[in-house]
Amino acid sequence: MALNLDHLHAFLVVTEEGSINRAAARLLRAQTAVGRQIKLLEETMGVALFERTASGVILTEAGNELIEFARRIFQNVAEAEAAMARVGADPSGELVIAVPNALVEQLGPVLFTAITDKYPLITLTMLEGDSHAVHQWITNGMAQIGLLPEGQNDSSLHTIECGRQVLCLCGATKAMSALPETIELKRALSFPLALTMRPNRMRQMIDHAATSIGSEVRPVLSTNSTHLINMLMRQNKVYSIRPYLGDAPAVVNGITYIPLCAPEVSRSINIVWSTAYPVTRTTEAARTLLCELMAGLN
Repeated sequence: MALNLDHLHAFLVVTEEGSINRAAARLLRAQTAVGRQIKLLEETMGVALFERTASGVILTEAGNELIEFARRIFQNVAEAEAAMARVGADPSGELVIAVPNALVEQLGPVLFTAITDKYPLITLTMLEGDSHAVHQWITNGMAQIGLLPEGQNDSSLHTIECGRQVLCLCGATKAMSALPETIELKRALSFPLALTMRPNRMRQMIDHAATSIGSEVRPVLSTNSTHLINMLMRQNKVYSIRPYLGDAPAVVNGITYIPLCAPEVSRSINIVWSTAYPVTRTTEAARTLLCELMAGLN
């Protein structure tokens, strides 16, 4: 019994579309040609794979068995093609990296420079969002690789822990010069704070830490705009609490980061990529470079 991959691919598309008509449109083929491929596949298998209904087709018991094999076969084909593409080729093509808002200012320029200098054939797109957005971009294939904080227990993601972030009080450098090298959380909460809106993983960490010392978080501004918070801090109108990766106190683009204490609050940060898509040479190169950059920051 010789299995024709073209016939099997038609079977996969018909299953996904639930209709030979829609599958034919997707495959840019005539309906009769797709129907013929399904008939030939059924003859090869010796069983009926679909039941015809008024609205389209549904899988038979045999069809449900075969579709799982078909999906694995084409996943293996895609991985084999990606593996061959990686052999002896310089990383090139499109690369989309998703970075959390809280890391963009610290990591974004460094990451851009490192990738464009080392891999000039890569066309880079960098997406910025909260943890939920980064997770969604990775799982739906919009981004090939990203960074996420701890707690992302998801079997759809590969993860490598690459560092720890410490929560810091931050503000304009000229306003922070008189402060000590660490600051108690209770004192930090007395500053006019601009914080990200709930629900947000970072905001949840701040709220939880405040509750643990019997305090309450009362920001003067809650917003979903990291850019707005940065502008107001540089104008010395507000402070904020956000994570920093590496040794602190530190200054990044005119903003000083002073670690919180009593209690210290920190979290791990992970490099993530989807289990559903093959790892190309470009993605692998970016992942290795990102690991090196994060190790350097730590």
